[in-house]
Amino acid sequence: MSDSIEQLFLAWGDPDAGARTATLKSTLAPAFYYADPNAPDPITDADAFAAYVGMFTQYAPGATARVAQLTECKGHHRATVIFEMADGKQQFGQYFVDLDEAGVITRMIGFAGLGAPE
Repeated sequence: MSDSIEQLFLAWGDPDAGARTATLKSTLAPAFYYADPNAPDPITDADAFAAYVGMFTQYAPGATARVAQLTECKGHHRATVIFEMADGKQQFGQYFVDLDEAGVITRMIGFAGLGAPE
């Protein structure tokens, strides 16, 4: 059921815009909601989401993203994601994700870092 979450983040760093967009769209429900600290407003359109993710490859060429840990609680998922830059530097994020019955993403909210107390 969580394949769409892993596929979405693998696509995040795909330098091929067409392949990236196709993969992203395949992981999203027709009606979805996305928010994170870097998005100025929530995103609810697949093309707008693909363009938003495309900025990652534009501003960080060679960077990748992958799910490092995925946990589930009563149908809600928490994904710890590693964004690795081409120079090896890493950034972490946590995403809370809801899927529909078909296993595609209906809602995803991201947070920078791991939420550790400062």
